[in-house]
Amino acid sequence: MGEREGFIQRVLHRIERHVEEADERIRAREEELELYRETLWAEAAERERLLVRVVSEEETRERSLEEVTKEHRVAFVMHSEEAGRALQELAAARARLVSVVPGGGSVERGSGIKGSWLVFE
Repeated sequence: MGEREGFIQRVLHRIERHVEEADERIRAREEELELYRETLWAEAAERERLLVRVVSEEETRERSLEEVTKEHRVAFVMHSEEAGRALQELAAARARLVSVVPGGGSVERGSGIKGSWLVFE
């Protein structure tokens, strides 16, 4: 009987060790993701800063961002890497943008960046 209990104890300790290792990997991954998020927000903030500078320069010339966008037919859009791939596929398929629907919530952290749904045909 003691041999069987010893075997069960060893198996139980091994399982507990595996659970602890898995928990540690999960914690490390979460920390890595948080660092990645912070990096992305910093990059987004820098892009926004550059966009604001360009817009400010254009506005000093009495032109709005809307006018500049219409003239150059270019707009800066914040998106994830996954959304970027989807947009590239839509462009490759020659999809046509038919509507822009403002998002319900803000995707920013006090930076003034808002999200929108782009509707393609």
